[in-house]
Amino acid sequence: MGVLRRIRLQYILLPALAVVMGLLLNCSDDNPAAPSEVRSSRSYRGHASDTDINNFVKAYPHTVGTRLDDCQTCHTGGEVTGDRGVVHANPCDYCHFVIHPPQGWTGLPASFSETLNTYGAAYDDAGRDDPAIAAIATLDSDGDGYINSSEIEALRYPGDAGSYPGLELCPAVKVTMEELLEMPSHTQFGLANTTKQQFDYYATYTGVKIKDLLDAVGVDLTGATSVDVMAPDGYARSFTIEQITSQYPDHRFWEGFDVYALGADCAFVEYPPETYTLGHGDWIGPNTGHEQWHILAWERDGAPLEKSYLDPVTGRIIGEGPFRNVIPPVSENDEFNTPDRGKNQDNTGCTLREWDFDTDKDHNAGSMIKGAVIIRINPMPEGCEEFDIINGGWSLIDEEAILVYGHGVPAD
Repeated sequence: MGVLRRIRLQYILLPALAVVMGLLLNCSDDNPAAPSEVRSSRSYRGHASDTDINNFVKAYPHTVGTRLDDCQTCHTGGEVTGDRGVVHANPCDYCHFVIHPPQGWTGLPASFSETLNTYGAAYDDAGRDDPAIAAIATLDSDGDGYINSSEIEALRYPGDAGSYPGLELCPAVKVTMEELLEMPSHTQFGLANTTKQQFDYYATYTGVKIKDLLDAVGVDLTGATSVDVMAPDGYARSFTIEQITSQYPDHRFWEGFDVYALGADCAFVEYPPETYTLGHGDWIGPNTGHEQWHILAWERDGAPLEKSYLDPVTGRIIGEGPFRNVIPPVSENDEFNTPDRGKNQDNTGCTLREWDFDTDKDHNAGSMIKGAVIIRINPMPEGCEEFDIINGGWSLIDEEAILVYGHGVPAD
């Protein structure tokens, strides 16, 4: 393959797309009254006009739309144990576990206060309002030798002792579409089971196995604890090392659940033109030429993935590409690797009620990040600062590039 460019990135990169939205610093809904003046920022879906972030950016206007305009300013991740082993959940996942705890997992936070880092806890203790931001400005919440206001001025995290002014940037590897196309490609057909949407779907994705991508850029996973895949708005999902490096089990193809069979209101699966002559209940796997792996995809059903952008009205990412991680269903019980109706779907008058929403099923589509631009290997190495995704992520969309950084990434 072509020479991979190892780069040290500036913290403040001009984003390719300027979008205006608010970002939630505390995931809960029990916020105090909103301030009279609202300063908004670029953010990921579902966290618009939140009181806490507005309090913060009112006090520090230069942080609007920067890396500090993010959950990580007040929240931390944590180690949890699921059916695939121990994983270090990023702040997004860790906070959302309070509302949507996966069944059978341990180490989950029981309250939002448990997801706060030292700066977030100080803000909460001081009253969680406008005066609270000022009251903690001269504290050194994370104990790294710099007061909060100095760290914020330098766009460093005031609740993370590993982030402080003057810290070196972590080595990173940027891989372009052209370089990815030179790697061994992998194509697989499979199920994407959504949670709230009406339709699950079967599709053929083409890309590269993530394990092959990491091998190609020289990442040493020895000692790695987890891998995060991140979108340019900061949304992320965490995966165990096994979920990155291991082949996934076969799962079955189920037909007859589309609009033509069940009608517009009761249908719950969309099928592509190509289903490889599979019949109802047939296995999808190596015997049909579709080994199941966790891949970074750039094509769906033979067409390039639509380039992602952030809808300024809804705050949602529109489009899948240029890259999306695709993870197959992985439940040890094959009955849970099957489609079901959407959680919010009205099933009144529908037949096949045994296919209604089932919380035990593997809703794998929720772990497939649209517009994936970052692969972060945990734990982060000490003594360096990580990439500023809030300011630099959208430029990677325009470049059609993916950035790999963190544990085991060779310094050059």
